[in-house]
Amino acid sequence: MTDAALRELAARTASGDGAARRALTGEARAQAREILAQDRFKGGHHHAGLLHGVFVTLGDWLESLTSALPGGPVTGWLLLVAVVVAVTAVVVNVIGAHRRRRRAAARVAGPGDVPGAAQLGPAELERRALEAERAGDLDGAIRLRFAAGLLRLDAIHAIDLRPSLTSGAVGRTLRSERYDELAVTHDAIAYGGRHAADQDAAAAREEWPVVVGEARRR
Repeated sequence: MTDAALRELAARTASGDGAARRALTGEARAQAREILAQDRFKGGHHHAGLLHGVFVTLGDWLESLTSALPGGPVTGWLLLVAVVVAVTAVVVNVIGAHRRRRRAAARVAGPGDVPGAAQLGPAELERRALEAERAGDLDGAIRLRFAAGLLRLDAIHAIDLRPSLTSGAVGRTLRSERYDELAVTHDAIAYGGRHAADQDAAAAREEWPVVVGEARRR
C-alpha cells in the first residue's frame, strides 16, 4: 500500500470510518507479516516462533486498545509499526551478538583446542576439567580450565573474545602475573608438547578463580 493510500485511510479512520479502521489495522498486521517473512525469521531459526508470537500478541492487544487511545486508531496503528520495528531491531541485534560471541568463543583456547567451549559454558568446562584430573588426563584439565577462565573473563568484560585473540594479548590486557604464569603453562602443554604435572593442574584449579576475581574488581 502506498503512503498516499495510508494517509487516506488514516484520515478516514480519524473521522470515525469503521471500515477504514479495520483496513488500517490489517495493513499494520501485513507489514508485521512481511518482516517475519524475511529469511532471518524463516524455519530453522528457533527465535522465529517466539518473535511471531510476540507480534501476534501485540497486534491483538493494540487492536483492542486503539479505541481507548487519545488519537484513536491512527495512534494505535503508528504505535504498532513503531513496536514492530523496535522489537525486530532488538531481536536481530541479540541474535547477531550471540552468534558473533559463539563463533569467537568456540576458539577461546586456540584453534581446535576446546571445540564447542562457548556452548558448554565455563561451569561445565570446569566440571569436565575436574573429571579429567580424576581420570589422570592433566593435559586436558589444563586446556579445559583455560577455556573456562577466558569465558569468565569475557563474561565480566575484562577481555573481548574474538577468533584472533592470543594468550599474549589477554596478558597485555589483564596485566596479571598469575594469568601470565597460567598462560605460559597452558601454551607449553597445548602447543609445545609438554605434559602437565600435578602442580600444574593444582595451580590452574586454584589460580583461575583468583585471576577472574582480580579482573572483576578493577
